[in-house]
Amino acid sequence: MDSVLALVYRPAALDDLDAIFDFICADNLSRAMSFVEDIRGQCRRLCTHPQLGPARPDIGVDIRIFPMRSRVVLAYRVMSEAIEITRVFYGGQDYEALRYE
Repeated sequence: MDSVLALVYRPAALDDLDAIFDFICADNLSRAMSFVEDIRGQCRRLCTHPQLGPARPDIGVDIRIFPMRSRVVLAYRVMSEAIEITRVFYGGQDYEALRYE
């Protein structure tokens, strides 16, 4: 059985999730809650399948991206014992223009 990595969110990723929630919540609270939970579910999925997203060394050291639902892109790193979610992009944000810590 494959090991399960821990899940860690960088502060910027948590801010991104809050912003996505606030944006959707303006129209529909229950949809905002379920949408953010879906994103968090995909983040958890990376803990058992860390290589799902392609490596993107051009935008940051050890960064991988995982697109979901055609409107969300998760940026993450596979670390020795954890998946580190660095950012969560929504609605066409230009994730390639940013540099990752």
